[in-house]
Amino acid sequence: VEFGDRDYAIGKVRALCELGHEPVLSAVVKLRLRDGTTDSLPAIAEATLDLNGVAVRAHASADTMPEAIDQLDQRLSRRLRRHRKRLEDRRHESEPEPAPAHPGYADLSADDRTVVRHKSLAMRPMSVEEAADEMDLLDHGFYLYLDADHGIDRVVYRNGDSGLRVVPRVDGEALPGRTRPPIHPAPLVLNHLPLNEAEVLLDEGDEPFVFFAEPDTSRGQVLYRRFDGHYGLITPAV
Repeated sequence: VEFGDRDYAIGKVRALCELGHEPVLSAVVKLRLRDGTTDSLPAIAEATLDLNGVAVRAHASADTMPEAIDQLDQRLSRRLRRHRKRLEDRRHESEPEPAPAHPGYADLSADDRTVVRHKSLAMRPMSVEEAADEMDLLDHGFYLYLDADHGIDRVVYRNGDSGLRVVPRVDGEALPGRTRPPIHPAPLVLNHLPLNEAEVLLDEGDEPFVFFAEPDTSRGQVLYRRFDGHYGLITPAV
């Protein structure tokens, strides 16, 4: 990594330290280039700020290091502003409100369930850590993405105990764990089956989603439970 890129990243992160509205106890910036020439987004920029004991992280990848740093700056800025707003909201509340109860899933028979929402995503290649960042930014429980290191569709998701999982497993993969809660491989697999069988698998299982590919394609799709009792479907754009 060139010294100019290092200075550029340090300047960006230093300017962002004022946005958190909390003392910055430490700031760690990591820049690296993926090995090999086949990666479409070889430049990776990461940052972790310790705001009075609360870790705020962001991760970005791009064709060039300056582009990755600019994306990192935008994502870290959004997270810091969101963190600051949460602090201000808490300070303005006279009495804390109890956390809303989870609505649970509507009681709907399997025969009445259908796919009522279908999202087709144009997925750019990214690392598993960047996918986890996107999931956090969107406040979702899972995130379908195209893995830049392995060229396959994968899902990163929360497993209910503040841990993160990624599916499918890649043998010998060194998953990141130093700049966020560790990401572990999941026991789930990519099921090759038609949509109607994926619906049956979702109904019979305990997981909130099924990661599958229809027999005539190798692209991963996610069928998930909606709180209204129906299904949602996420597929890669062709």
